[in-house]
Amino acid sequence: MKFLKQFAIALLIISIPMMAWAAPDNTLDLKADYMKYAPGTDFNLLDFVKTLINWFFYALLVVALFMLIWIGYIYVTAGGDTKKTGKAMSNLGYVLMGIAIALIAKGLIYAACNIVIGDNSTQICKFW
Repeated sequence: MKFLKQFAIALLIISIPMMAWAAPDNTLDLKADYMKYAPGTDFNLLDFVKTLINWFFYALLVVALFMLIWIGYIYVTAGGDTKKTGKAMSNLGYVLMGIAIALIAKGLIYAACNIVIGDNSTQICKFW
């Protein structure tokens, strides 16, 4: 168990720079995002909902990444045990389905916005 904790901490420390590199350029200005919702400024509900959706989406992808790493660890350390490999493969299917559902949901939001608004160049539909 001690090795597992050390492995998880080392993996977390190694993955932090990779998560920063994977962030889109428009989300790196945290002060500007915070100032949008500061007291005394105009509150835009649509921007708040878009920001909330994007945060949940990226958090889901990070959780899915860690689950994929954990499933790989279970599969590699199974040692030929069919129960463990079967469990790892079924969990892999669940994680991949979750990622697919998240991507489809994000795409449906984008497509519905473009259908309703009708113009991709407007600021309202820029979810990505």
